[in-house]
Amino acid sequence: MTREHGLIRCIAKGSKREKSAFSGGLEIATMGHMVAIVKPNADLVLLTAWDLIEPMYLMRHSLERFHACMFVIDLIPCLINDHDPHPRIYDALFDSLKALGSPKTCATSHEMYAQLAWYQWQLLEETGMRPELMADVHTGEPLDEDAPVYGFSPMLGGLTTDPKHHEGSRGHVELSDTWRVRRSTVDLLRQFRTGADPAEIRHISSTQLIRLGGLLASYIRTIIGREIPTLSTVYPRI
Repeated sequence: MTREHGLIRCIAKGSKREKSAFSGGLEIATMGHMVAIVKPNADLVLLTAWDLIEPMYLMRHSLERFHACMFVIDLIPCLINDHDPHPRIYDALFDSLKALGSPKTCATSHEMYAQLAWYQWQLLEETGMRPELMADVHTGEPLDEDAPVYGFSPMLGGLTTDPKHHEGSRGHVELSDTWRVRRSTVDLLRQFRTGADPAEIRHISSTQLIRLGGLLASYIRTIIGREIPTLSTVYPRI
């Protein structure tokens, strides 16, 4: 993943030679400067040099942190196309990997889950798939701000009325595919909508943050129409 050229797929020809121009070796979840040759109509870019800058070694000291970082990386090819630059996604990716590997920034599990939820929101916002949180996606009307539970329609991309209110109603058959979402989860999503960063929700319990991140992960899985390989290692109950 590059900041200016987006996601590119490379072959590192000659990287294992004794005098190659690959310092520090190539390893997943590291950051560095690269030199590459892009050939027209070629599926792979030829990576000719790599200068390791940030090894992010602390993320490898904990299996939980490692799984979280792999999930963060896994989401990139799920949501963007090759050679499509998204500087904000690159920045969110780098910031999240750094945070997840830091015992100071993510000292506890709930801080880790706050970072994961924030990151998923950044991806959805940058790719134009941010869920609608202020109006009913079925009717277009304002939502009941006093409701303790809302519905979340992944197919329509946002909030609606609690499906429990319409059980047995012929006019609301489409609500059968709607998830029930607690008001507290919606409030956290709305904080992201107004620009909240991970530090602002780290006081929230792990249970709430797992529920929040799990909702976003389930939504992303529905959007892309396939499983995310590392999702179950981070949110095993989804």
